[in-house]
Amino acid sequence: MSTVPQTCPAIVGPTAVGKTGLITRLAGDFPLEVISLDSRQIYHELRIGTAQPTAAELDICPHHLIDFVSPTEKFDAVRFRREFEQVYLEITARGGQPILVGGAGMYLTALREGFMEIPGHSPERLTEVRGELEALTDEAIRKRLAKADQESCDRIHPNDRYRSQRALEIFEISGESMTALTARQKPDPVLGLEFPAFVLVRPVEELDHRIAQRTRLMLEQGWIAETEAALQKYPSQCPGLLSIGYREIVRWQEGFLAREDLDESIILVTRQYAKRQRTLFRHLAAEGQWHPDSTEVAAAVSRHFS
Repeated sequence: MSTVPQTCPAIVGPTAVGKTGLITRLAGDFPLEVISLDSRQIYHELRIGTAQPTAAELDICPHHLIDFVSPTEKFDAVRFRREFEQVYLEITARGGQPILVGGAGMYLTALREGFMEIPGHSPERLTEVRGELEALTDEAIRKRLAKADQESCDRIHPNDRYRSQRALEIFEISGESMTALTARQKPDPVLGLEFPAFVLVRPVEELDHRIAQRTRLMLEQGWIAETEAALQKYPSQCPGLLSIGYREIVRWQEGFLAREDLDESIILVTRQYAKRQRTLFRHLAAEGQWHPDSTEVAAAVSRHFS
């Protein structure tokens, strides 16, 4: 007797698109519990600048995988998949309906596909290769990647040092390109789940306006004071304080950015991040794309609830 695979819907989209508003509407009809698909809301003491849900929003719908990691900790897709599995099982055991919400497409891919096997990989070899590559300039990394894996070089943005170096690390360790290894990879969805994705979109001008509004509101709510408090406890180069906005506030405090330029600097880097997210989600296997205010998207998501 065959069974229908369990599903965990994922509402995804760029920052400030309006994911929380949709969840609030859906939570009125279903026992939803959000599993955050966000790489920055994980951090303790960085509530304002990472747009963690408010107390009122948490009353409407519980959220998980937020506010639980020290700003000094690195957090990656491997750990996210492990944490997701535990939280998903806890939610379903008590009769709740898990739903993924956020903008970290890489984390969703980790849940859907698992991780590629890299021949020759070991922690020691990775440390050795990473040390060698970190001494290179961005330009040198790109040149070496173009020779080793032209397809990855074409796919990864020239300014994305992290992903360019990661693709080159894989080649240096395995002797094979990330493109070739990915092509051989067989999907390994966590817990055997399916993850139907619902992409939220807005016109670029509309999203840019919302980003500017939200940034100014967050600054009014105490984002600078929050950053100053964190700097009393954590180094300025720790992973949490390298997040968008915090990084710019630190630069202002260190004298590298004028106060009158701070707001617009944060708005600019946030818009650039949103653009990268839009590009990623255009290529994501999804049920479709909707404006957040659309009644159709709520109905489409609801069909996956038991």
